[in-house]
Amino acid sequence: MKKLLLIDTFNFLHRAYHALPKTLTDKDGEPTNAVYGVTSMLISTFNQIEPDYVLIANDDIEPTFRVEEFTAYKAHRKPMEDDLSSQIPKVYEIIDAFGVARVSLPGYEADDVIGTMVEKYKGEDLEIVIVSNDRDLWQLVGDNVVVMNPKARGEIEWVGEKEVIARFGFGPDKIIEYKALKGDASDNIPGVYGVGDKTATRLILDFGGVEEIYKNIDKVEPESLRKKLEENYEVALMSKKLATIITDAPMELDLNDCKYLTYNLVNVKEVLERYNFRSLIKRLGFEVEGGGKSKKTEVPENQMSLL
Repeated sequence: MKKLLLIDTFNFLHRAYHALPKTLTDKDGEPTNAVYGVTSMLISTFNQIEPDYVLIANDDIEPTFRVEEFTAYKAHRKPMEDDLSSQIPKVYEIIDAFGVARVSLPGYEADDVIGTMVEKYKGEDLEIVIVSNDRDLWQLVGDNVVVMNPKARGEIEWVGEKEVIARFGFGPDKIIEYKALKGDASDNIPGVYGVGDKTATRLILDFGGVEEIYKNIDKVEPESLRKKLEENYEVALMSKKLATIITDAPMELDLNDCKYLTYNLVNVKEVLERYNFRSLIKRLGFEVEGGGKSKKTEVPENQMSLL
């Protein structure tokens, strides 16, 4: 079975930036720790998965439809630091050197790009691997669709339908119902005030989705919970919409546009040399001129938590 690899770039961009030392810099003294981390992740992932198709999904700079409908969506998050935002063009340069497709859609998040590709190709004779540690993407898990989360020291967490059920007590299709009820502080999704993890899970197991709960609102016990749900009907529906990954985003892209043979080692090496990433050049199988290690690109073992 052929493999389609879908990578959530900004997820790893943030992880690399916060995990690796800011002492990693280029010849001009500009930070490159996130660039290093994403590059290392790409090398490791490509070598491990050996995909037939690859798509890099990026968040767009324009506000999403979710912000337009609920201005508080992710509003509590701090603006991206300059030392991180300045590395985004360099990360794109690395991605382009690998020769893989990358997509961002105005008004949509990377999750929506990934969700649209999953919906379009999940019925094909194809294994789809989503690379991210964002649990929002677990709602896309299903037959031949898994989430790969690289962890410490080369370990990998694989998330399929069984893992989702083991974690939540219900399947991937009910994750948006869970977030609609409980909310999600990380994305500032409100949910139903006063409904926590256990209550949300019980409601889903008893009734199903949000709409089914409200159709059977007279059966909800105790009365105090029924009242909370009644008072937060519109909030629950809005929260579900915010939590739902779009699977029909307007993308003019097909599988052939994502075809991947292998990355051009020489092209990647040329870019890595500009940033003096000696250790990564060695991982590609090349000799490093001058020998030894560069202090600026040396990453302590205890900080390689995602690489």
